[in-house]
Amino acid sequence: MSEHGVNPRLRHPGPLVQPRVNAVAARLRPLDIALDGTAPLETAICAAFDGASGFVTMTDLRCTALDFVIPARSTRPDRLAWYSEPQGQGGGAVIRQAYASVGRHGADGAMHCHGSWDTQAGARFGHLLGLHTMPEPGQVLRGWVLDGATFDRRPDPETGFDLFAAAGDGAGAPDALALTLRPDEDVGAACAHLCAAQGWQSARIEGLGSLNGAAFADGAVMRDHASEFLVRSGQANPARASLDITVIDSDGALFSGALMQGKGRVSITAELVLIRQD
Repeated sequence: MSEHGVNPRLRHPGPLVQPRVNAVAARLRPLDIALDGTAPLETAICAAFDGASGFVTMTDLRCTALDFVIPARSTRPDRLAWYSEPQGQGGGAVIRQAYASVGRHGADGAMHCHGSWDTQAGARFGHLLGLHTMPEPGQVLRGWVLDGATFDRRPDPETGFDLFAAAGDGAGAPDALALTLRPDEDVGAACAHLCAAQGWQSARIEGLGSLNGAAFADGAVMRDHASEFLVRSGQANPARASLDITVIDSDGALFSGALMQGKGRVSITAELVLIRQD
């Protein structure tokens, strides 16, 4: 494995963009999202946030319809990765665990969600197509608004994607950091460094992204650069971060477990929230 991670550093088609780490201080504010089943999941979530940014976690969310994609190798010269064709099999599904970044794309709300779900074809993992996913009525999601920070989706010249970037004026006495990482930044190292910079002794990590390979404590190695991951649980302190993730590669192979230190470097992007715990 490379000293820089599992794989050599990637060379994306476009120029390097600075800074490599965007972190914005924020105050968390809870937001309950009532789902009446008449609007797609992404539409309902963005309407509830009403122009604000933040994140939503989902557990055992019942859906009357659900669609998703998995990562794929790119066939175009202007990007290194893309998406598969939609993978939904029709019928109902249950989102077992998922995380969604919520932000803005121009004047509109936008959502980016990775997770695991049970479908009629079995258990699956991937990138949720929120506008093609319908929740059953009568359910309530818990979201968190990031006062002082935004996730703004912008064209990214380095990777060729439209990506969320953490932005905003920040907040005093923050209890969270909105964080986006650029290619080849190590997820765990960035989280530990930011805890130290903030003087936080402990923080919870929520988020998602893509990895240029990943190595796990049980010896498993995911070698693809076209991948997508979900933080199942994560903790950081000023010395190190511990991340339990699930990641899927472009062949549809799944890897789950404790990520080794220094072996989880970003492929395209990572969107994270650090939540102070001390």
